[in-house]
Amino acid sequence: MKRTWMVFAAGAAIAACAGAQQSLSPAGMQAELGAALQEMSAAPLGGLTVGDLIRLAARVSVAEQKARYVQRARAASRFVPGIGQFMTGDSLGGSLFLAGDIALMAGTIVGAYVLLPANVQFSSINYLNDPLGTIRSRWESNSISDYLPSCGIMIGGMIVKAVLGHLAAEEAAKNARRNIAEGKVTFTPNFEFLGRGLGMGMRMRY
Repeated sequence: MKRTWMVFAAGAAIAACAGAQQSLSPAGMQAELGAALQEMSAAPLGGLTVGDLIRLAARVSVAEQKARYVQRARAASRFVPGIGQFMTGDSLGGSLFLAGDIALMAGTIVGAYVLLPANVQFSSINYLNDPLGTIRSRWESNSISDYLPSCGIMIGGMIVKAVLGHLAAEEAAKNARRNIAEGKVTFTPNFEFLGRGLGMGMRMRY
């Protein structure tokens, strides 16, 4: 019975390692997880103790939590520039990225509106009170080329926003890795084997 349990636990640990390794992007964290895998693979199954498995699972759990912390900061700033900076304690950087994103969106909307044909702007049509048929006929009375300048501004704004999101995401990831390296955030092993990813959840302390 004991051997059966150890085989199951070893298999669970290996599966957790493999799943965690796929989610790790920073090279240092992959090396950390790789060292744990190599340590386990070098030991015969019969020589592994429960303590060995617990220590291995703890290393995997912490390594995965570090990677997820970095990934969440990156994803947050990619979606809304600045949010990942706030998550990692960089209030100034977060404020600058967020202000830039808001200014970019506002400028894109205003620029796209100004370049619309005059007969569909607010000065020529009341979008709240005029019949839908009237509004539709106004928009259809213009050719596609009449809307190209406005569409160009929208597309340009989307491209710039994507670049801004990428820069903010990489900066947030760098902040997160620095927080880990400097010990500003710490992680504790979390064993909930019935949960997501064999229980390698995040427990973080600032």
